[in-house]
Amino acid sequence: MLGGKSRSMLPDTLLDFTDEEAISYATILAAVATCDGKFTPEEMSGYEARIASLLFQPFVRERLNSMIGELVDLKQHLDQFSPSGLRLLLRDAVLMAACDGEYKPEEIEIIEQIAAAANVDEDTLNQLYFWVSEGWSWQRRGHNILQIVQQPSIPV
Repeated sequence: MLGGKSRSMLPDTLLDFTDEEAISYATILAAVATCDGKFTPEEMSGYEARIASLLFQPFVRERLNSMIGELVDLKQHLDQFSPSGLRLLLRDAVLMAACDGEYKPEEIEIIEQIAAAANVDEDTLNQLYFWVSEGWSWQRRGHNILQIVQQPSIPV
């Protein structure tokens, strides 16, 4: 509950995060986006979109953006989450890792640590990877329907 106010009437349950969960969520997604030493425009866009969904105040967003690339104590941040919060984090970490079109070993390592903390088994994690792949296919179909030239930044 950001600022102590429930926003559960909105469609994304991220808005029900406690302040601690929200900061840890943003920190871990930043770690996923930059763990390979790069922060591509696609990753930056994906990161900003998810952080904006939490309705952060601009000064908080600036603070989080300044933390990008720093080493993160993953366990300390994972300990901030409720069980459902960990699963939402896992969902969005997989999405974040896919933004540039490939899963890097460093990203997979973080994703697997989140999955372990969330008690998500390998089969469920594989279903999540497939769900992300389906989502990218769905976006590509929209481009095809409208005869929009395929952008190289949309993963295949």
